[in-house]
This record gives sequence, structure tokens and C-alpha cells, in this order.
Amino acid sequence: MSALDDYYRQQPAHAWYHAEQAAIQELAEERGISFRQAEHERLRAEQDWREADRARVRALLSDPAMLRALQAQQAPRPIQPDGTFAPLPALPTFASVDAGEESTPPTPAGPPSSGRQISPPRQRY
Repeated sequence: MSALDDYYRQQPAHAWYHAEQAAIQELAEERGISFRQAEHERLRAEQDWREADRARVRALLSDPAMLRALQAQQAPRPIQPDGTFAPLPALPTFASVDAGEESTPPTPAGPPSSGRQISPPRQRY
């Protein structure tokens, strides 16, 4: 038997579903709302979190310095004489703690850098 077979024998594949349903039911009872309303609020919060995460990633990728740093991390690294690889280059940060300045990441709704044209984000209906 494989480790995966042992894992599923210990925890059925549908156990996560029952745990999620129980958590939604508990939330509904705690707040005095219907199960459907609690489920809708939970799904809406998950969608909002995903959209915020997408916006964060878009902001990171719209910064040319961050994009270059990410590409540099994907480049092959030379092998050193002791047999190890060269360390990964450091990623830039948005806030400069040493200088005492606080900068914010670029917003995805801001103008594109270098004057390039970008298509508008897709609308969900």
C-alpha cells in the first residue's frame, strides 16, 4: 500500500465537506441566520479574498523592478566550487524600513509603466 492509500483510509475523501458544512451550520446558528445566508456570506468572503489576492499579484507584476527580480530568480544559477549553487538574488521590498519611508505598492488600476497599453480586466457577471 502506498502512503496515499493509508492517508485516505484514515480520513475519507468527503470528510472535508462534512467539516465545512458543520462549520457553516455553526456560524449560522451563532449569528441567528439561515444556513443558505451563512453559506452565501462565506462564499462571498472567499471571492473577495481571491479578488484581493489577484489585485496584489497584479500589483507585484506591474512593478518592473519586481518583475526583473522574479525573472532573475528563475534564471539558472552557476554551481560553486564546493558543489552548491549560488544563492538566489533577493527580492525587492515595497517598504523601505531603513530609510524610514513607507511606500505603497502600485495599484493595478494605475497607469501602465513605460507607456505600454494593457487590456482592461475581465468583468465577472
